[in-house]
Amino acid sequence: MHNNLITDLMDLPDLVATDLIKTEEYLVFVADYKIDHVKCPVCGKKAEKIHDRKTQMIQDTSLRDKKTVIRLEKKR
Repeated sequence: MHNNLITDLMDLPDLVATDLIKTEEYLVFVADYKIDHVKCPVCGKKAEKIHDRKTQMIQDTSLRDKKTVIRLEKKR
């Protein structure tokens, strides 16, 4: 998969597309952040550990008559 091309096309420069799941109704782009660490929301420094992960589904504009969704695993 051409990761940079897909995220550039979708105007998501901080993400990397890792997979594409096609169904009859949906195109699901599985994405991850380019950076592998998170910042502390209080001080802004690199966090030493990740407390948990949460998968977020973000609906985007339709493409080729299919609903488009970005599946992103958020770290905190």
